[in-house]
Amino acid sequence: MNRREFLKHLRLGAIAAPVVISACKAQSPDNANSSDNGTNTPLELPLPGAGNAAAIFPSSVASGDPTPSGAMLWTRVAAEHIQIDQPLLWEIASDEGFSNVVARGAIAASFLSASSDYTIKLDTDGLLGNNQFYFYRFAYGDTSSRIGRMRTLPLADEAVDQLKMILVTCQDFTLGRFHAYREIATVEADYLLHLGDFIYESAIIGIGPDRLLNLPSGQQYAVDLNDCRFIYKTHRAEAELQEALEKHTLIHTWDDHEIANDRYWDGERPRGPDHPLDSDPVAFTQYTRDAIQAWYEYLPVRVPYDPDGDFPDLIEVERSFRFGNLAELVLTELRMHRDPHPCGEGNFGERQLVLESSCEARHEPDRTMMGSIQRNWMLDTLADSDAQWKVLGLPIPFSPIQISQLPAAVYETDHWDGYTDERRIILQALADRDVNNLIVLSGDLHAFLAAQLFSNYDGSGEPIGAEFATSAVAATPIASINPPANVFLQQLNIQANNPHINFWDGTRNGWCEVTITPTNCRVVMRAMLAQLPIANPSLPLAEFNVDADNPLLQRL
Repeated sequence: MNRREFLKHLRLGAIAAPVVISACKAQSPDNANSSDNGTNTPLELPLPGAGNAAAIFPSSVASGDPTPSGAMLWTRVAAEHIQIDQPLLWEIASDEGFSNVVARGAIAASFLSASSDYTIKLDTDGLLGNNQFYFYRFAYGDTSSRIGRMRTLPLADEAVDQLKMILVTCQDFTLGRFHAYREIATVEADYLLHLGDFIYESAIIGIGPDRLLNLPSGQQYAVDLNDCRFIYKTHRAEAELQEALEKHTLIHTWDDHEIANDRYWDGERPRGPDHPLDSDPVAFTQYTRDAIQAWYEYLPVRVPYDPDGDFPDLIEVERSFRFGNLAELVLTELRMHRDPHPCGEGNFGERQLVLESSCEARHEPDRTMMGSIQRNWMLDTLADSDAQWKVLGLPIPFSPIQISQLPAAVYETDHWDGYTDERRIILQALADRDVNNLIVLSGDLHAFLAAQLFSNYDGSGEPIGAEFATSAVAATPIASINPPANVFLQQLNIQANNPHINFWDGTRNGWCEVTITPTNCRVVMRAMLAQLPIANPSLPLAEFNVDADNPLLQRL
């Protein structure tokens, strides 16, 4: 076990202990009130719906990071309603009416602390049955939270007939409406997969006066912990997002905007080339530490995290999820260990439209986005998995995207096109190790994309899988920004310059529905009609299929 692996196990144990203690033990309804819960408080919860949930639990509830025997449950109690020595109660039932309670407990008042902004993450791993939906709620005083629904994972060798995930990414409060989430809340699915940019750190402009962010610091970008927490609270106050997180168990990784646009690690310190604090190493490092803390507080994630640890190993976001014998999801993070951009470190925009002739450095050997430890873990997990489908979750699109051929080849170097040698290594390793039934799911692009994956893109490679990228669920689509970029980012131009790309649409917001069975993987792209102040429905934009044991992408 190397140092990083040792720290990973050490930190996971250190963090898990308080939430397990606060959760107490699984209890039946018969013995719940006599259980030793550390609070000397009878575990009698008010009836579902009692009290003013919006006032006491202003961010509602959420579940995430499922295991075969539980998940992380999350809520936040409003600071102004905190009472000394008042514990937070919780319970889980097999039915929405809570007539069959399977576990309940109390969280001591000491855990409701300003040090975590009064957020609570309750780890119920070990309490529940595998591959089941459950309902959960919290209670504080005489008020019950809204009811959440969670789903546990199947056992690793369990036969699973179908897995349905909703794929989302990129939600910017200032530049998007959250209408999509209200519709997502009505869709029947197993899990909600979010591939990053849960928030945006900027507060420069808004699409309307109701979408402005007045940060506590008064700055246009988040600069400290208070700013970051304020942005999360603002996002989590959106009723549509609350409804979706109440309905679906979240599986989430981050990208850049949870901290700063196009962030990376320069070998010595975190960097954010477009952030106003980047020129001050001490200030930006502290801000990054603050932003990581806020992300950890406000998302129901179970990841090793040491708030006092050294960069870049203070947190490890990469992890995997096994859906019985049907699929294995390998979830990555692509910011904490990545090298600087090969070019375009100056003003915003220089990394987005880069001439091939001016950026040969993008092909340099050993330039990494993942770091060698994460890359080897990812490849080993995919290659060693005996699940039928291997699903790779990447916050950033994997396929080459040549934006233009005339007058010269143009690329986006914050994406994998800035790290081509590592992409080549990964693709070749996947082919050499016979990783079949490979599906890549990605985000960040603010466009819908369906592409054939090849072991090599020089014409000699073989198809090895398919990639599907979802557009932003609530942020500006890439092809609707100001010219000249939107001229190059239209469907006809992208597909003409990239024969491996089967479909492209950068004009709509939306999400993807990914359904995997033993025989096929089917992806439906759903697009919102427009970003309007009033709710509007989605429409199916395109539908695709990949058959088991046949990597060829089919459009239906």
